[in-house]
Amino acid sequence: MNSLGCSFLEQGIDFELDKVCDCCISHNDGRGLPVLLNDYHGEMIDWEKIFDIKAKRIAEQKEKTIYDCENCYHLCDYNFSNERKISEFHFSHCRLCNAKCVYCSVEYNSGSQNYSTYPIIKDLIDKGYYKQGGEATFQGGEPTCMQNFDELIQLFIDKGTKVRIHTSGIKYSESIYNALEKNMGSVVISLDSGFKNTYFRIKRNDKFDTVLDNIKKYIQASKDNVIIKYIIVPGYNDNLKEIDKFFELMHSIGVNTVALDLEVQYARKYNNKEVSNHIFILNDYFEYKTKELNIKLLTYSFLSYVLKNRQFKATPDYIIKNNFLSGLYLMRHDNKSKRINY
Repeated sequence: MNSLGCSFLEQGIDFELDKVCDCCISHNDGRGLPVLLNDYHGEMIDWEKIFDIKAKRIAEQKEKTIYDCENCYHLCDYNFSNERKISEFHFSHCRLCNAKCVYCSVEYNSGSQNYSTYPIIKDLIDKGYYKQGGEATFQGGEPTCMQNFDELIQLFIDKGTKVRIHTSGIKYSESIYNALEKNMGSVVISLDSGFKNTYFRIKRNDKFDTVLDNIKKYIQASKDNVIIKYIIVPGYNDNLKEIDKFFELMHSIGVNTVALDLEVQYARKYNNKEVSNHIFILNDYFEYKTKELNIKLLTYSFLSYVLKNRQFKATPDYIIKNNFLSGLYLMRHDNKSKRINY
């Protein structure tokens, strides 16, 4: 019998900095991340214990949605199979990074904040708890700084699990290229800018040209599985001049897919009824530009949240003919930029 659930609850595992969870989803006033193990730092795992916890949680879920999963957007009509295997992997434990993005709330610089998950996943496979056909998602921090990153990617490819890597794109990875070339993976790179000086302000490093070069290399392996992300950061890149330059670059190097999102701190401070219409205009302009250039557009989680109850819809003529919009900035969460209302 079906009940509300998801594949993560039954067959998912997420490695965080100091704990292991069912999934990496945070939502609804800090809920999410149903914990499987606390105070975890890379030790070998008793898999039977993990599946016992999952079985108990699923039994509770069938009666009533558990606290951590209430109002999660991943919940759906789901048929639990009671199969004691893992098919969905998330790696969020690495806190090493080669960028210092202004929208990141964590200092990614400690070597102690990184443990190897390769022997853990190898043990899972060797003991028969692995299920083929799922996906392994890498985020961070910077995944390419993870211990045994290349070996882990190759292990998943060999076992038939597709990989999805969220990376700064600063460090080129041959294992990412191989995954793309074999159609066994996708890569998401947050460029967040069209101009080099804006990239420097947001990322706080001078690797703009390096990232563009690496994007070009990855596109040679697979144009369809390279996604370039633009996170709207109020006060930095929320103007049409920047977006126009971004699309000029994407078109020139052959990018097929871009993703749009809203900087998380701004999204959390303003609920979906208080977000400035300026954000909606930028979203509409992205839709216009992607249609114009025949580029696929993905809308990511925080922006999707505020778009659900949007109060304003801009037409292309309104956007293009209103030159005033090209230099607009709205209020950041630190109130340093002017907020524009319509």
